[in-house]
Amino acid sequence: MASGLETAITASDTFTHMRIINGMGISLCLSRILIFLSRFIQHPTKHKISKIHMGWVFVILLWIIQFWWDYLFESGEKVYDIYTYIVDLSYVFGLFFICVTLTPDDVNEYGGYEEYFFSRKKWLFSFFIAINIVQNLNEIRNELSAHNMRGLIIEFGLLAFSTLCILLAMRVKTKKFQFFLIGLLSFGIGLDFMLIFLGIDH
Repeated sequence: MASGLETAITASDTFTHMRIINGMGISLCLSRILIFLSRFIQHPTKHKISKIHMGWVFVILLWIIQFWWDYLFESGEKVYDIYTYIVDLSYVFGLFFICVTLTPDDVNEYGGYEEYFFSRKKWLFSFFIAINIVQNLNEIRNELSAHNMRGLIIEFGLLAFSTLCILLAMRVKTKKFQFFLIGLLSFGIGLDFMLIFLGIDH
């Protein structure tokens, strides 16, 4: 029966299943952010807009779009199995958890969104590290499967470097550094989109 099930489920079926589940997760992320942003139109004087907080909301919005776009382009190359299933779900759940944490229902006890962000910064950046690790698991697995030790070393190096950068950002408290990091990440994601548009990255 197991062998019959394996032959009955095609790669196209598996991708469709994964796309639906991931699409639901991405939809929840986007709806959470859009509902949060609409509050400033509904109640413009209730809370002061924080540029740093909004900057990170913008970065996460770009991050979500980038994941969904990359997922579409990688669909023909991925090997779909239980490992990929768990990794993709973990990444989407992590994104949604970050969205919920970054867009609180109430910040009265903190005084404002900027104060809220800095008080919860370690938690948020810890989630960034977690989903960054999850994101790199597939790349590491691909290099292992191909027995590409050089590629494996590069992937581990990139993972270690990005983790150290996030840990540094977690420790630094200056607003200028936060704006620098927001700008750097936005530029990186924008560059990725440009490479896709030019047909260089994929």
